[in-house]
Amino acid sequence: MGATGADDDLSERIARLEAKEEIRDLVTRYGMAVDDRDLDAVADMFTADAVFRHGDGAVVNEGRQAIVEFYADRLSAFGATYHYPHSHLVELDPDRAGEATGMVNAHAEMGIGGRTMITGLRYGDQYRREGGKWRFAARSIAMVYYMDMAELADGGLCEQDRKRYFGEISRAELPESQATWKRFFAAHH
Repeated sequence: MGATGADDDLSERIARLEAKEEIRDLVTRYGMAVDDRDLDAVADMFTADAVFRHGDGAVVNEGRQAIVEFYADRLSAFGATYHYPHSHLVELDPDRAGEATGMVNAHAEMGIGGRTMITGLRYGDQYRREGGKWRFAARSIAMVYYMDMAELADGGLCEQDRKRYFGEISRAELPESQATWKRFFAAHH
């Protein structure tokens, strides 16, 4: 391979790394904007045709305006919140420049009704480069649990109904919905 081929390969690798880092920054800025109640910043992070949903289908918002209205309504019920992403996998689409998918493991702490609620969750994301920057084209939340912090400390992860979301008690989406989880328990129980 000549020098030009090596330079092209290096340029492509650097561009992929930069894209992944920009997407990771988007996810970090998202949590901060939600916690700061900066709805203008939240709006700017989504494409005009974005979709935001909960994994159980209870919440589905289509379009940037509907997403911002959802946040304005939902966040008005909370006191302070603290969202923090943990691990983040990013896969750039090799066939479609400017598109990527991601999976983010995260936690959020929320003050509501005199209680501190905590959730362990996973975001399934689709990203699109638009207007010179990466934005969410779709964001789906699947919860491992959502409960009072004291309930979590008192064995909450051992319960089947780990989701206590706005007065509704139900099963969480993860991990029981995963095919690997189902296979494991079929083989070991």
